[in-house]
Order: sequence, then C-alpha cells, then structure tokens
Amino acid sequence: MATVSELQVRRDKLLERLESLQTRVSHGDKTVQYDLSQAREALDLLDREIARNGGNRRVARHLRVRSNKDL
Repeated sequence: MATVSELQVRRDKLLERLESLQTRVSHGDKTVQYDLSQAREALDLLDREIARNGGNRRVARHLRVRSNKDL
C-alpha cells in the first residue's frame, strides 16, 4: 500500500505527462488522433485513492429501500 506522499508524487508525474501529451498529430497528409481517457481515468483513480488514504474527507452514503410489501 502506497503512502499519501507516494500517491501524490505519482499524481504529479501523471499530470505532467497528461499536460504534455497531444491529442492530434499530423505529418504530411496523415493525421493520428489519440484517446487520452485512460490517462484521465488513472488520474481520477489516484485522486480517489489520495482522498481515501488522506482521511480529510469522508464520503457519506445513504441507502433508501422502497417496497410495496412489508419487510
């Protein structure tokens, strides 16, 4: 299990890479478009992991059960 500081370092490196990536590259008459959704998903995952391990923010969840019959 990584510590919060290690996760923050990973997040910073990934953010640097994401900012330097290009979504479209052209050379002559050829163009390639890249999908950066996996990098964004990885960044979101790191953010959630940092929030969970940091303990600064607690997520409250509510479950509401509805039924026509008595339980």
